[in-house]
Amino acid sequence: MADFKNGLRKEPYIGEKQKFLRDGYGTYVYENSFFRYEGEWVKGKKHGHGKLVMKDGTYYEGQFTDGEITGNGFKFFSSSNAKYTGQFLNGEMHGEGMMHYKDGSIYKGDWYKNRRQGYGTLWTNMKAVYEGSFYEDAKDGQDNPCFIIIFVSNGDRYEGHWTQDKRNGLGELWCADGSQYEGNFVNDLFHGEGKLAHASGMYYRGLWEHGFPVTMATKIVILQESPMVLQQGQPFSISVECRNDDDELVTEHGRELQVIAGFKYRHPEELSGLFDIIEDYEDQPIPTPFGYDVVPYPLTDQLAAVDSATEASSLKDTNVDKTDAKGDEKSDHSETLEDAKSSPPVKETESLSKVAAQDEGVAPIERKESNEESEVMEGSETELQKRLEELVQMPPAVKSKLIAYGVCEWTNLQLAPPPPMYRPFVIMKQEEAARKRSKQSKEKIGKTKETAEFGKENEENEGEDFEEEPSVDPVEGIASSQEMTVEENNNQGDAGEISLESQNSILETPDQKSSQSSKSEKEPDETVARLGEYVLIVQETTNPAFLGRRLQPAYLLVQLKKMKKASMKKPKWDTQRHITMSMHQTSSSYPDE
Repeated sequence: MADFKNGLRKEPYIGEKQKFLRDGYGTYVYENSFFRYEGEWVKGKKHGHGKLVMKDGTYYEGQFTDGEITGNGFKFFSSSNAKYTGQFLNGEMHGEGMMHYKDGSIYKGDWYKNRRQGYGTLWTNMKAVYEGSFYEDAKDGQDNPCFIIIFVSNGDRYEGHWTQDKRNGLGELWCADGSQYEGNFVNDLFHGEGKLAHASGMYYRGLWEHGFPVTMATKIVILQESPMVLQQGQPFSISVECRNDDDELVTEHGRELQVIAGFKYRHPEELSGLFDIIEDYEDQPIPTPFGYDVVPYPLTDQLAAVDSATEASSLKDTNVDKTDAKGDEKSDHSETLEDAKSSPPVKETESLSKVAAQDEGVAPIERKESNEESEVMEGSETELQKRLEELVQMPPAVKSKLIAYGVCEWTNLQLAPPPPMYRPFVIMKQEEAARKRSKQSKEKIGKTKETAEFGKENEENEGEDFEEEPSVDPVEGIASSQEMTVEENNNQGDAGEISLESQNSILETPDQKSSQSSKSEKEPDETVARLGEYVLIVQETTNPAFLGRRLQPAYLLVQLKKMKKASMKKPKWDTQRHITMSMHQTSSSYPDE
């Protein structure tokens, strides 16, 4: 037995011999010590069943014929960890056999001089199954053009020509998503004449180039001019076309398009908890080519039906509630008056509680902040609940449409009334209130400066221009003093009455006064869309996307103006005719002389 570890060579052969030749079963170590054979011998040659082991770990075990590896056997390749089981000829894989590769792929079929050639089946590591002809170790379909390839991972199935390990020539492909292509292939891509029925519903038949149709739409074009000027409550229509990069109409079928509206997005400077909750429920801003983002705004084509239903329900509710409202008005009014008389002013109650707490040596309990916090939390929850309930009652959105011959149209579109707590409108209201407050504060500062300057001027004038008071007759002084006392008493009485009437206004906070002044101002009509600039967006919603691509969306500016009121034409006043008629009437009133 040879020692491979120490590299020592003893007797090269150990085994049976006949007539000084290796014959029978024995082990032989070659002179280069790289090969070692253990098996059957016949007349000095390896013949029968044996095992040839190489120093790198590769080995063959199987049939030997006249000293060569010929017949059925098993071979392990240490460099690639591949395992072959099948037929051999003169030491090469030749005939039928099965190879297990390291990556998990399996080939079973014909072999020619260590290469896959002929008919066979290949299971790849992508869990794909190929069944067809091979040439020089690659998949080839020239000799047998009709074969099948099934991609088990995604469910695709192909039947057709296959050359240089790719789809080349005529073939038919069934995709797992339901799409089906029949036509010519070049390097695995649709190329030449072919037809595709896409899973999204699109259908194309014609010339293909490098995987895509020769005449393929790339963008959406709105036919209406921008900006579109509308009045409040005015319905309108939108027409679009699918065009290519050369601005030519492409007569495609089956693409799904959607039209939506948006209003300019405004980011609040100071976010509140309510805004954080609203942002979770609203869509994210959409970028536009006009230099600003928009927030989706409700657009509908069924506003007339919704308005008629809501008007009918509101009429029923008002008829039912009229009798109850009339009966409860007097009682509610009397209760509010009694409560106002019995309850002391707010400032007096706060001062009394603080004094009592100081007398007892206990810190006064301030419940105002906790009450305000609870009121804010309850208000945000109720506002959110109200918003969610009213969102359910919003008019239905415009449905998507399929294009036909590259054209699509929507009719009877209308901007719906604003949803409750619509974020841009709320922010606009807050910004307007902040501007008013800053303006009022500037005016107050200006007035205080003017009064201060005026007081300084009066002091200087009094110091410089001092004059003696004129002498007064004692009798006249007494009479005038009595008249002054009477007038002062009357003025004091009037002042007392004014102070009682203005007591509540004095106790009011600035926020309450500002809220009352804002209520007195005219608020926008919430039954129609507000005036301003809106953006219409037409985008593709084909699912799945046709060949992984979507059309570029189109944008249109819409300017909403105030609704024109129907004015009655007044008849023109004929002054000459009026004068003649009046003269005629006066002359007829006098009797004839």
